[in-house]
Amino acid sequence: MKPHTFALLTVLSTVGATLLGSGCAPPPHAAVVKCSGTNFSKFDVKRDCDVRIERFDRQTAATLRVDTRRRSALVTGHFALDQGSARVVLHGTGGPQAEATISPDQPARLEATVRLRRPDNEFHLRFHPDGEASGLHALVSFEAR
Repeated sequence: MKPHTFALLTVLSTVGATLLGSGCAPPPHAAVVKCSGTNFSKFDVKRDCDVRIERFDRQTAATLRVDTRRRSALVTGHFALDQGSARVVLHGTGGPQAEATISPDQPARLEATVRLRRPDNEFHLRFHPDGEASGLHALVSFEAR
């Protein structure tokens, strides 16, 4: 290996380690998605996802990818909010499939079969706050169909 190549690799690894060790957290308005579930094949896919947004005052979206060869998924979501109010819209290939308004005293449930967007087989949840909203928590389950 040439000396300048080795020096460049050393610098890059140091920068990478610094970024990883810095504990970078997503911004408060970001939709943080964590999923678990089964994927026995490219056809039998079931997942449960936890979606959280700390605080937001503008439209925010979460993209959920379904690792399947099927073209649609049955999506069920339970949504709650600590403060404020927001409209939740479930989008697939055909545009909005379901929507609900949530507030601290009015949690919501959405259920729809959505056609998955190509090429990544995904659907979107869009959150539209009325002013500032905080403490959004959602449990979203989906099953490839």
